[in-house]
Amino acid sequence: MMPVSKGFTLLELMMAIVLFSMISTAAYKLLASVTHAHEVTRSVLHELDKLQRAEIIVEQDLFQITGRPIVDETGLQPAMQLPGSDGMLMEFTRSGWQNPLQAVRSTLQRVAYAQEGSELIRYYWLTLDRTAATTPIRQVLLTGISNVKVRLLDQHKRWLTAWSYSPPPSADQNLARLPFAVELTIVHEKLGPMVTVVPLATYRPERAKPAGRHRSVGGGGSEN
Repeated sequence: MMPVSKGFTLLELMMAIVLFSMISTAAYKLLASVTHAHEVTRSVLHELDKLQRAEIIVEQDLFQITGRPIVDETGLQPAMQLPGSDGMLMEFTRSGWQNPLQAVRSTLQRVAYAQEGSELIRYYWLTLDRTAATTPIRQVLLTGISNVKVRLLDQHKRWLTAWSYSPPPSADQNLARLPFAVELTIVHEKLGPMVTVVPLATYRPERAKPAGRHRSVGGGGSEN
């Protein structure tokens, strides 16, 4: 006599379907969680990469600030100006502008930084002394920012929010006074506030004097 094969009962089949559904749901949630974490990590790394590239450009500019004033359509402008003209955060002259194609130009470069909406913008001019017809070249360094602040450290160890000094017309232009350091604070919408302090070539710790009855080189806007 042939054995009778037994199949699954309806209850057993329903229990198997329920268990399979629970395992599938858990696996899907785990996969979705891992995928989301990967996307978030990739987004943060991408923003950090852009931030690091922007910081390299900013630091290269600031490290090479030099005391060379310029002449524009309004007259003599200081080597370092904070805030800059036309709504710029700061404007200054830097050295070390590489010239691999041996173009007929100076190795000095006039640079300005500005916040335009949620973007950090770098401007530079192809000539130091310029006219109203000279237009700057615009570079977007960073996006997604909510605020940018700049402060300068003077020789009395005071942080200033304003700086503007030009030597007398008879003086050597290279004697234009410069701050000791620049502090740049960038508030990023995703990464939060980031502070970069760059000591300039003029910084000499042994020459820094405590603030007293001295007049600031850079003018008003002192902050402690």
